[in-house]
Order: sequence, then C-alpha cells, then structure tokens
Amino acid sequence: MAILSYLRFRLSDQADLDAFASDVASMRKLAAEQPGYRWAEVGQDPADPRVWIVVSEWDDVEQVRAWEHHPDHEALYDVWEPHYREPFVHRRFVPWVRPEGEIRPPE
Repeated sequence: MAILSYLRFRLSDQADLDAFASDVASMRKLAAEQPGYRWAEVGQDPADPRVWIVVSEWDDVEQVRAWEHHPDHEALYDVWEPHYREPFVHRRFVPWVRPEGEIRPPE
C-alpha cells in the first residue's frame, strides 16, 4: 500500500523565496535517498508564489515518519517555521485501500 504525503506552505512576505526554493530542492534530493521514497512533485501557486505544495509518495507510513524526523529535514523545518504566514498543520496519515471489484461510471 502506498502513502501520499501532502504539504502546503504559505510563506510570509518577509520570507526569501529563492532561499526557500533552494532548500526545497535540497530536501527533494535528500528525500530521494530515503528508504520507501517513490516520487515527489513540488510547485508554487501561480496566483500566489508564496504558496508551495509538496506531494510525495512512500511505501509505508513508518518510512514517511522516519523522513519527517530525519535530522536534516527537522533542522530545515526549524529554520522555515517562523516564516510561515499560517501555522503549519500536522495531519495524520490515513491509508487508502482501493475497493475490490470493478468500479463503473454511472450510465
């Protein structure tokens, strides 16, 4: 079963967007080296470049949690948390299981 992780960041007006982009790129490289990592996509809201979205897929919940608590990842979180325009919301992981049988669209 795969796990999707979804993050949304809204940075303050004082946050350095170039520095944040550089740090996000570094974290993507580090994440790709972690056990269970499958892929990640990162993007900015075209209407508000201070809003960033990160979606990643992992093999299981424990691997995502291990990534969350990787020392380099936690250190970077500590650097950027004061620059969030909105409080960061920690959400819980809920596994999704595909229903059995064929699902047909309504006729």
